[in-house]
Amino acid sequence: MTNKIQKVKGMIDVLPEDQDIWTRIYQLVFELANFYGFSQIITPVIEKEELFLRSSGRGSDIVQKQMYSFTTKGGERVVLRPEFTPSLVRAYIESLQVKPKPVKLYTQGPLFRYENPQKGRYREFNQFDFEIFGDASPIADALLIQLFSQFLIDIKIKNFFIEINSIGCRSCREKYKTELKKYYRYKIKSLCPSCQKRYKINILRILDCKEEKCQRIRQFSPQIIDFLCDSCKEHFQKLIDVLDEIEVSYVINPYLVRGLDYYSGPVFEFKLGDPGEKDKDDLTLIAGGRFDYLISELGGKDTPAVGGAGGIERIVEIIKNNNIKISPNSTNKFLSKPKTCLIPIGELAKIKVFKILKVFYNKNIRVYQNISGSNLSAELARANKMKIKYALIIGQKEAMDEKIILRDMEKGTQKIINQKEILKEIKK
Repeated sequence: MTNKIQKVKGMIDVLPEDQDIWTRIYQLVFELANFYGFSQIITPVIEKEELFLRSSGRGSDIVQKQMYSFTTKGGERVVLRPEFTPSLVRAYIESLQVKPKPVKLYTQGPLFRYENPQKGRYREFNQFDFEIFGDASPIADALLIQLFSQFLIDIKIKNFFIEINSIGCRSCREKYKTELKKYYRYKIKSLCPSCQKRYKINILRILDCKEEKCQRIRQFSPQIIDFLCDSCKEHFQKLIDVLDEIEVSYVINPYLVRGLDYYSGPVFEFKLGDPGEKDKDDLTLIAGGRFDYLISELGGKDTPAVGGAGGIERIVEIIKNNNIKISPNSTNKFLSKPKTCLIPIGELAKIKVFKILKVFYNKNIRVYQNISGSNLSAELARANKMKIKYALIIGQKEAMDEKIILRDMEKGTQKIINQKEILKEIKK
């Protein structure tokens, strides 16, 4: 009898009985992208090897152990993409950096890493990814965290928590790494073999180790929060203030560093379970953070950026294991063009907009918003160009008084209303 051919190790078939779950995930990603104003981009599965050597870091696990790299017939070194961010940055530099900021992009599809297959982790796997280019404000960080929170709520995964930390900028991070090396200098032999290598290559990764003996040593190590410069402290504190204001719960984890060299400033992870549970790598559902230096390091203009991605197979596994019943909606939400725009002017107004956005989202009403905008005339001009009928304008005074200016763009008239009456007025 001829031996049957089986699938390659680490690959999976998405069977008919799972298609409803996959379809709903992709549908929800599309809905959230439309509502929050992200444009879709599709990048090649094959990229130049140098793109990931320069971005992900030569000492990262992705580069050292996990990349599917090979030489083409033409002698060029290429890889099957192991993650999305460097590909999106490359595409942004080549084609999109001349566009008005911020540029908000999303993508989804397969990635490839040559690592030991586990439940919910495969050598070919799928992710969805959201990135914001050209916004240095912690408001952008909070927007992504709210978007990902909404995704997990809508997909009916309830028992998750969010960990956040700041790994600082180049300046304060180097000071911290120096102190960390001093702390671990006489403890190297007590570390696991991987962390002994990390001490020389990228000492921050020691903090991310899941080995029990390394975690025991870690608990008395210096914390980066104590080494942040004034600018990084201010950014991180503002992010915390925004999350508190919009009622998104989080846990500050001083040992959260992420495994890629390009991260700077705030980083975050969405994990399954309760914050008190023992830290396990396989709990992470969605993760990301700031990468303010990466665009300039890859040849683009100096541009701040923040992004994050979620693993689809892992989310599917959780849905199935918990018997969560989901099915695709009969119609995709937020397909119609927005007739209303939200224009916040000032820091407090931008924070207030988050709650207003949530109200519109829950009522399936699409609105245009540019939380990064700060010029009222420019935003009104953009609204006119988009043929928006109504503008909701919030300045600092309106934000403090819980009011909002409702402007009829066609008639040029406006009135002040209570924020609680927005839906009632828009429905009229």
